[in-house]
Amino acid sequence: MAEPTLSFIYNTSNTDSSYLGSGGDWGSWKAMHINVGTPDQFIFTGGGINASLPTPTAPYGSREATMRPTAGTLIVPQLFIESFTDNIMRHVPLAGQNTNRYVMGVYVDGYVASDLYQEAWDDNSFSSTDLSTLSGTSGYSYSMFNSVRTTEGAASAGWTGATYSGTGRSAYLAGYDYRVKLKGSDVVQDEPVYYNIYVRLPSDAPLFHDQPIIAFRYLYV
Repeated sequence: MAEPTLSFIYNTSNTDSSYLGSGGDWGSWKAMHINVGTPDQFIFTGGGINASLPTPTAPYGSREATMRPTAGTLIVPQLFIESFTDNIMRHVPLAGQNTNRYVMGVYVDGYVASDLYQEAWDDNSFSSTDLSTLSGTSGYSYSMFNSVRTTEGAASAGWTGATYSGTGRSAYLAGYDYRVKLKGSDVVQDEPVYYNIYVRLPSDAPLFHDQPIIAFRYLYV
């Protein structure tokens, strides 16, 4: 079979509704630009001195550095998709530690002969997970990236990367060992799969500006 085409999509509205397109923009859903010189990026931001970035969009290149909590952990409050192609940042308002289902997704045009795995790596060599956001700290020994599959239904309230431990449904994203199965079965064909994602910042995190890679691994024949 031919290699499938994957489109990476995100919901820009406050309405938790499914994607009915076929790989491009549809309604409040936008498709990320990836096959360009500067691909679209995930930007986790907010919770700084100025509280948050403006919504539903912010100027390209905007940032609001999150302030570390004095104890425990803090969920970074905002997720934007930054597009160099469109010269804008679009807010993803449904993202976070909540029960929203239709937040982020991947539309598979064609046939995938495995599950679709979501992973996180230091860079596009896909060989290490040493960045502070992926390797954890002395007080928080997990990747800061929490992701959960919502293809078959919403996650439980207060979910974390460990909520569905051992099932591949949620993970603290880091390499092969901590990844999410976005379908939950071994075939994905001509359909969207969905997930929710957030970053949890521990109080002992170093000062950083990490840029890890979120990757999607699959088999086709």
